[in-house]
Amino acid sequence: MTGRPTGRPTGTDPLAEISGLSLGPVSGGPPVLHDADLAVPRGRVLGVVGRSGSGKSSLAYSLLGHVRPGLEVRAGTVRVAGLDPFDREHARRLRGRVVSYLGQDPASSLNPALRIGTQIAEAVRLRSGATRAHEVRARVEELLLSVRLPADREFRRRLPRQVSGGQAQRVGLALALAGAPGLLVLDEPTSGLDTVLADGMRGLLAEVLSDGDRAALLVSHDPSWIASVADEVIRLDAGRITGAAAPKAPRPAPASPAGAPTAVPGPRSARRTGTDQALSVRDLDAAHGRTPVLHGVCLTVPAGSWTAVVGPSGSGKTTLARCLAGLHRPARGSVEWEEDTGERGRGAAVQLVAQDARGALNPRESVEAALMRPLRGVGGLPRDAAAREALRLLALVGLEADVSARRPGELSGGQRQRVALARTLAAQPRVLVCDEITSALDAETASGVLDLLDSLRRTLGTTVVTVTHDVTSAARRAERVVVLDAGRVVEAGPADRVLTAPAHPVTRRLLAHADGAALVASEHRR
Repeated sequence: MTGRPTGRPTGTDPLAEISGLSLGPVSGGPPVLHDADLAVPRGRVLGVVGRSGSGKSSLAYSLLGHVRPGLEVRAGTVRVAGLDPFDREHARRLRGRVVSYLGQDPASSLNPALRIGTQIAEAVRLRSGATRAHEVRARVEELLLSVRLPADREFRRRLPRQVSGGQAQRVGLALALAGAPGLLVLDEPTSGLDTVLADGMRGLLAEVLSDGDRAALLVSHDPSWIASVADEVIRLDAGRITGAAAPKAPRPAPASPAGAPTAVPGPRSARRTGTDQALSVRDLDAAHGRTPVLHGVCLTVPAGSWTAVVGPSGSGKTTLARCLAGLHRPARGSVEWEEDTGERGRGAAVQLVAQDARGALNPRESVEAALMRPLRGVGGLPRDAAAREALRLLALVGLEADVSARRPGELSGGQRQRVALARTLAAQPRVLVCDEITSALDAETASGVLDLLDSLRRTLGTTVVTVTHDVTSAARRAERVVVLDAGRVVEAGPADRVLTAPAHPVTRRLLAHADGAALVASEHRR
């Protein structure tokens, strides 16, 4: 592999090295990772790209001495700072101090009963050796600020359920940095971040690596973001490293546009006519404990339409999604459904596909069992018919039949997200509220999921609400766009107008960064 010069010093010895590594199912079958070789020198960033299920996360896990349940090491070696992470004693010395990991589902790694500040403080004490209260508090505040989060007492006292998905991602990064590790392994580090914060992550990584003695391995389905960060890029395809390339030089930070962006939304299917409203939100306030999150939100969602709710991380998008699905009680205001059939009926009529697919699935339950419950309980199908329908739903979301026997821990992040969508579809909802469901998927798979949602909308009349930080997905699919910032609707209207002639600075900023990412992607393809 050859990398571009970056001005960062590099050591002659790799901080991490993988040689001939093969991983496969314990029960036999084709490997999920085959004869992998790579080296991560000090002061360098290695990017790993590939489709969902290509083996990217399995490769990253190996640097922690970990394999997913149901897999085993068949051949090869792994060394981090000269030690074998699969050796228990070596792993104890390495994890958190020499190598730290941030996974795809950071919220699932946070203790739901402990406050954010307490969790980071515990990591600081464990990994850095700091014991004095004022030293620990100063380090906690430093870590929060370094990942672009508030360091005040109010934020430190929040529980994980009181922060957005993007904020949870950055809290997880702060935890990973607590022991000042030499190697950072980041699995989809921008999956919960808006375009502005994803750009900010580049600067953060540059700062972390500025002394030239640290390294990073970044796993992502987003080749444009990887191209702007990594010194080298390798591609995985069905468990094999199929190519290596030096990425283009990083783009400059996009300037705030003086006028309207030039991006033109892609084609959309015809709208459903009529004035029926699937959802109507009036003067909605919502809070987490004593912390206000939403303020006076008003919006309507026409039946059979596609509405995209976009906004920066922490703007209240997930809380709004949970309110729409009846899972979060408003402090004030109302959410009205198309047909008010009582609390039991609402559960089936409006379904939420959550951002944290791992947390939404029972880790002890097979995929088939997860799908069978709504098929039999809501749909009333007999067992044999439900089993056939479960396989059809898996095929519908692009998964093979053998996935039905696996448990969530044996799936990639993208596969778990598609299982969560299939389970939601099993309840035959009239309204789908999808919270960042493509954030952990590669571009091709994400496009397929969005195509599926659009097909459901057109053929079954399903109303779709997508909550996302990715304004480009809204541009491709949605008919109407609602922009949230700091818990308030700052702009709303037809997608053609909002995305081509935005009126609010927040919308313009999100579009400017998305436009910059698209430019890098096109250059990288050339």
